[in-house]
Amino acid sequence: MQIDAFYDALALVFTVKTLFWLVIGVFLGVGLGAIPGLTASTGIALMLPLSFTLDITGALGLLIGLYKGAVFGGSISAISFATPGAPDSAATVYDGYKLTKQGKGRKAILTALYSSVTADTASDIVVILVAPSIALMALQFGPTERLWLMVVAITLLGTLSGRHLAKGMLSAGIGLFLGTIGADPVSNVARNTFGQSWLRDGIHLVPLVIGIFAMSQMLDQGLDLLRKSRKGQQVAQSAKDLFGTKSEGLTFREYLSCWREMGIGIGVGTFIGALPGLGATVASFMSYGIAKQAFPEKKIGEGSIHGIAAAEAGNNATVGPTLVPLLAFGIPGSATAALIGAALILQGITPSPRMFSLHADVIYALFIILILGNIANLGIGRAFSFLYARLGQVPGEVLVPIIMIMAVIGAFAARGDPADVYMMLGLGFVGFLMRRVGIPEAPLVITFLIAPLLEENLRRALLINRGDWGGALFGSALGIGLAGFAVLVLLITFKMNVGSKLAKIGHANDKKDD
Repeated sequence: MQIDAFYDALALVFTVKTLFWLVIGVFLGVGLGAIPGLTASTGIALMLPLSFTLDITGALGLLIGLYKGAVFGGSISAISFATPGAPDSAATVYDGYKLTKQGKGRKAILTALYSSVTADTASDIVVILVAPSIALMALQFGPTERLWLMVVAITLLGTLSGRHLAKGMLSAGIGLFLGTIGADPVSNVARNTFGQSWLRDGIHLVPLVIGIFAMSQMLDQGLDLLRKSRKGQQVAQSAKDLFGTKSEGLTFREYLSCWREMGIGIGVGTFIGALPGLGATVASFMSYGIAKQAFPEKKIGEGSIHGIAAAEAGNNATVGPTLVPLLAFGIPGSATAALIGAALILQGITPSPRMFSLHADVIYALFIILILGNIANLGIGRAFSFLYARLGQVPGEVLVPIIMIMAVIGAFAARGDPADVYMMLGLGFVGFLMRRVGIPEAPLVITFLIAPLLEENLRRALLINRGDWGGALFGSALGIGLAGFAVLVLLITFKMNVGSKLAKIGHANDKKDD
C-alpha cells in the first residue's frame, strides 16, 4: 500500500462536497431504482454531464452512490407492487410480494435492504483485496496480450449479453465501428466521416451514452404508452402501511438466520460480477435458484425472507466486482462500469492497470467511496423506503417527457454544441430500434470505449514487430492462448446457445413460481 496516496485519498473523500454528492447519488439512485422501467444505466447516463463539472471524488461519489442505490431500489417496487424497478430485482418479486400481501411488507423491504448492504460490502472488500494484484499482473502484459485480452472481453460481451450470439456480436461490431469515426490517431486523416466535417472529432461520449441508454428507453416506453392504457396499481393501498407502526419489522435473529442465503448470493454475485457480459440479473436468479434447491425447508417461493435475501445479495454483490475488469485491465465489464469508466475519461484519467501507480490516490478514494456508499445506502434506504414505494406509482405519461427533456439538456450541457443534441437524438433512435429487435445495447457502448485502446495496442504490436502481422498477433504464448480462448468461447456459445439459456433463467423461474 502507498501510505501517502492513501492519506491523500482520505483527504479527498472526507470533504463536505464529496460526501454531499455521495449522499445525493444514493438518494437519487434508490428513488430511480424504485420507479419501474428506469435502471442504473439510465440514471448514470443522465448524470454524466453533471459529473463532468465536479472534481474526481465528487463525480465518483455521485455515480457510484447512484449505482448502489439503484440496484437496491429495484426491490422496493418489486416487493410493493410485484413490478421490479429493473430486471435485477425480478427474482425478489416471488417472495417479496407474497409477504406484502400477508401484511409483512416492512419485513420484506428491510430484509432486502440489509441483505443488499451486507452482500455489497462483502464483495467490495473482495474487490479491494483482489483488484491491485490483478492490475499488477496486467502490467506485465505487452501490446499483443492486451490486444487479445480485449478481443476476449468483446467476445464474452457479445456472446453472453443477449439471447442470440449474432445480435450480441452485431452490437459489439457497431460499437467498434462508431469508435473508429473521426481523425486517425497517427496520420490525422479523417475516416468513416461520410464527408461530414462535424464528425471529424468523432462521436462524443456523452451524447452516445445518453442516447443509447436514456433516450432509447424513453422512446420505447413512450410507444408502449401509446399502444395501451396505463394499468392501474392494484396494490396501492398495501404501500400505504408498508412502514406503518402496525407492520411487522425484521428482528436481528431473523436477519442472522439468512446468513447462508446471503453467503450464496455473495459468492455467486462476486464471481458473476467480475465476468464481462453476465450482470446482476443472472446473479440474482442463480443465487435464488441455488438457495431454493439447497434449502427446501425454508419454503423459498412461498413468501420467505430467505428467498429475498438470496436474490438481493446476488444482484448487489455484483456492484463492486463489475469494476474489477475496468480497473485491472481498462476493460468495462458491464454497461454501468462503462459509464463510470466514461466519467473517469471525462476527468482526464484513462482506466488501466497503470492507474494504480499513476493515480493511486484516485484508486484508494474509489475504494473508500465503495464502502461509504453502503453506509449511505443503509441509512437512506432505512429512512426513505416508504417514500420511494410511492414513486413506483408515478405514471409513465409524466415520467417519460421529464426524462426526455433531461436527456436533451444533458447532451447540450456537456459541450454547449447543438450538434451533440442531434447526435443524441439519432443515437437514441438507433438504440430504440435495437431494443425493438432484441439487440443488447451494452456491448455497443463498451466496445465503443475499448476501440481506441484496441487500435492503440494493435499499432504498437505492429510497430514492435516491424509490420509483421503474424508476430504482432501471435508473438507470445499467452497471446496465442487468449486467441484460442476467444475462439473457444464463440464455438461453445454457438454450440450450446449459452446466451439464450442465461437470458431465459428468469423466465423459467417465473413460470415455475406462478
